[in-house]
Amino acid sequence: MTDVSVKTPLGSRAVLRRVEAGSMAICAQCGEQVKFQAKVHKYQAIANVYVAGRWDRVEHFHADCYETAGEPYGTAQA
Repeated sequence: MTDVSVKTPLGSRAVLRRVEAGSMAICAQCGEQVKFQAKVHKYQAIANVYVAGRWDRVEHFHADCYETAGEPYGTAQA
């Protein structure tokens, strides 16, 4: 039987998501707004960042900026 009450520390991770209308996020790499464009299916990398095993913040990246930054939170999952 597995003890589900034991918590494992979470690590920072990233996912790829479509940029939605009304996005006001700023790219952590280039500093530009991650903008929605109709008829253009742009993607962004969104990373939950944990410090010392505790959630600290969310960082947004243009998909290509995330690659340029060296995928700081691992390969973004689709």
